[in-house]
Amino acid sequence: MKKFLTAFIVACFLFHGFDRALAADELPSIFVCGDSTAKNNGRGRSGEAMVGWGTPIAEFFDSAKVTIKNVGHAGTSSLTYYNGDWPKVLPQIKTGDYVLLVFGINDGTTPNGLGPETRPGRGGQAAHTYGWYMTKMITDAEGKGARVTLLTVTTRNIWTNSNPAVKYRDATPATTLPSNYDASLDRIERGTGNGKYTQWIKDVGAVQHVQVFDLTNFCADLYEKMGRENVNKLYSDHNHTYMLGAEIVASSIVSGLKAMDNSPFVPLLSDKGRAVQPADAKYISNNPAPVK
Repeated sequence: MKKFLTAFIVACFLFHGFDRALAADELPSIFVCGDSTAKNNGRGRSGEAMVGWGTPIAEFFDSAKVTIKNVGHAGTSSLTYYNGDWPKVLPQIKTGDYVLLVFGINDGTTPNGLGPETRPGRGGQAAHTYGWYMTKMITDAEGKGARVTLLTVTTRNIWTNSNPAVKYRDATPATTLPSNYDASLDRIERGTGNGKYTQWIKDVGAVQHVQVFDLTNFCADLYEKMGRENVNKLYSDHNHTYMLGAEIVASSIVSGLKAMDNSPFVPLLSDKGRAVQPADAKYISNNPAPVK
């Protein structure tokens, strides 16, 4: 009788463990779709590894509740990601998943704007506007049953100062700083294209009724408080972060996700994620759908 009970208990334990493994395989995923600011495997000027924020953000979420899938690709624009990576990523997305979309740093050759117009692209393929690609990825992911959240472009480590005698090359003085240099007048760039991609992604979010976190200005405000010299230590160049810089960006994104109305991300957070303070409401566009 004892042998039977022992065997029964072991069998129940093994079955329960197998059941838990299956449940883990069915966990929702957060897909990180972006460029090298989200995923980077290179080395910077110091020889230290460059890291995108899509790597450390996993620590802010409970791995027993959600899986982070960093499918970012260095060097991509909305256009090249849509044509190259998106056909591989989209089939992986299932109902109940989440998609974080952020592009704009490498979109200088993508046709400007939000409209349906096209122009001839490589190989005779039509090139659409930045807004068209972002909108298409939103509707594609939503069609798979996923929830999309938009992030405005990551803040670059490019600085200016209102003193005309002060010139920087990215964040490094290009000449000797004058005696009347005032560090409190240092200002960081607020989005590529003079902020047009930041505004365009807000416009796309408004039309598509998708929540948007203004990562650009959240980090810009944070960095200006930190000061140019401290921020420069976080970056290899004007775009790419070391691990500490990536962790700060990841924490900033979690701040934004927590601040959104009825945020589905809050129950998925780890202890580290729960400790992050929500962002101020001024950085959030909730864009609710109209009541029918």
